[in-house]
Amino acid sequence: MVVDPSVKRVLDMLNGYTLPRFEESNLNELRDIMNSMNYSGGSNVSCQVSDIEIGTKDGTLKARLYEPPLPTSSLIIYFHGGGFVFGNLDSSDATCGLAAMQSGCKILSVDYRLAPENKFPAAAEDAYSSYVWALKNHETLGIKRNRIAVSGGSAGGNLAAVTCLMAKDRGMQQPRLQILFYPATGPDFTSESVRRLSEGYFLTQKEIEWFGRMYLRSPEDALNPYFSPILYDDPVGIAGAIIVTSEYDPLRDQGESYAEKLMRSGVEVTSFRVHGMIHGFLGFTSVSGAAADVSRMVWNLAGWKLKDSDEVNASK
Repeated sequence: MVVDPSVKRVLDMLNGYTLPRFEESNLNELRDIMNSMNYSGGSNVSCQVSDIEIGTKDGTLKARLYEPPLPTSSLIIYFHGGGFVFGNLDSSDATCGLAAMQSGCKILSVDYRLAPENKFPAAAEDAYSSYVWALKNHETLGIKRNRIAVSGGSAGGNLAAVTCLMAKDRGMQQPRLQILFYPATGPDFTSESVRRLSEGYFLTQKEIEWFGRMYLRSPEDALNPYFSPILYDDPVGIAGAIIVTSEYDPLRDQGESYAEKLMRSGVEVTSFRVHGMIHGFLGFTSVSGAAADVSRMVWNLAGWKLKDSDEVNASK
């Protein structure tokens, strides 16, 4: 296979754009640049959008709730990507608007704490706390406790996966579903995807290592399952998963290895590799018909899995 032509045009543009070296740049300026790199178009005006706050034991998190036109009792909590360093509610606004429309579910986008100001496990604790908050506030949100999913891309996919592990360890009800787009699941220096795709395909190995240095307190944290869910001993009983990887992504093999580990543990998994795509393709839906099609397919599937039986019957 080759890179999808529409995505290759974006990739060529990105490769031709001289980004500042992460380790030598002002962090706030770098965040402004990276957070603006979204090709999903504007927010979907068909959604009702409201900014809210989530109270946690560590403080208050900003969040944004997207409600599709038709009533629903389902909620998908979304954690943005950005290596635990970049990303905010605005950078994921278009993606979440599309997710609400395509899934038919409410979407709760969470502005978790970023590194390096907030080191591991701050982001993971925020992700888990936002899930617990949604459970406790299900009536206010107009949803059912057994119709909540966690989702995210890249670092956000990591946080969604870790939320399920924390819920198991802490005796909390599991999410109904976890939806992981090209997730980071653990250290990887030897897989085929890392060896072949660490340069020239948007996300590089040097950037992955930099993100790790920004987020982790020490090298030992890389072996903590709340950073590396693939190292979790016993995932039996965690939420079923949809795991999506990209053919031209250095994180591809670790995402697929995590899917295999879950399946061996008896977890229900739908896993597929999207040919022709690169890391972060959810951000390219306005310029790539193929990326838009995959987005629609995955969110439609997630919405179907989250529906009550009466909602399914009503839609027939």
